Amino acid sequence: MWMQKRAEITGVALLVAAAVEFTRVGYAQARLDTITTRANVSKGALYDHFRSKEELARAVIEAGSARFAIARSPFLTAQSPAFEALIGSSCLLLLDPDVNNVTVQATFRLITDIRDHPGANPTLLVTWLADYQQLTRRAVTEGDLRDDDPDAVALLLVETFVGVRLLAAVTGHSDDLPTRLTTVWDLLLPGLVDPTKLDYFRRFVTRQVTPLGDRRTAPLRRRPERGVSPDPAVAASVVAGARPGAPQSNISRSARRIPLWSAAGGSPAT
Repeated sequence: MWMQKRAEITGVALLVAAAVEFTRVGYAQARLDTITTRANVSKGALYDHFRSKEELARAVIEAGSARFAIARSPFLTAQSPAFEALIGSSCLLLLDPDVNNVTVQATFRLITDIRDHPGANPTLLVTWLADYQQLTRRAVTEGDLRDDDPDAVALLLVETFVGVRLLAAVTGHSDDLPTRLTTVWDLLLPGLVDPTKLDYFRRFVTRQVTPLGDRRTAPLRRRPERGVSPDPAVAASVVAGARPGAPQSNISRSARRIPLWSAAGGSPAT
């Protein structure tokens, strides 16, 4: 039992360290020596869990994809109108620091660096698009979205939000993401909704963006210099989607109830 727990802690440390390194330098430049040093584990322990850098990267992708899917799922079953759910989910997925943890950030970089799982079904972007298509179709039925092509609208939204994330990451200007997202919706709404509802939805965007923008500026507890906390509870929370020392949202709490290794792809080696 103790050995199994130790193996799980080691696996978590490796996933977090790899996610940090992949986000920092990309897949091609990431070195396994740097990852093991950051995780405070030996090279042998790394190969007990992951046979190669590619396998480690794919485990990070699976963990980040699972985290991102968990964050979207409440909006699909919410009792609120579908178009409001679209706006709310976009704000959460781009702005909430609990959702956009280190594994999610690494996943978005890795799926462009090495592509998502070839032949695997479905991928992060495919499932995101499918979820948004479900919401846009319902929004048309409810009368909030213009009766044009809801699937095309869903594709436009996903493409736009992926671009917003990418530009913020490339330029290092993620601090102004709340303003960027507000501007995006301000420009898109006139083409999506009836003019009589435009003011309402613009105010709704502001109500959704403001509290999440405030949370992004909340101070974080300082982390150890070498990147991964030796506290397994803290390390597990990083993979599951929480910031150490940060207040937890309902979505973050639900994410942490999912077995760690089911999100990361397989069970840890002992």
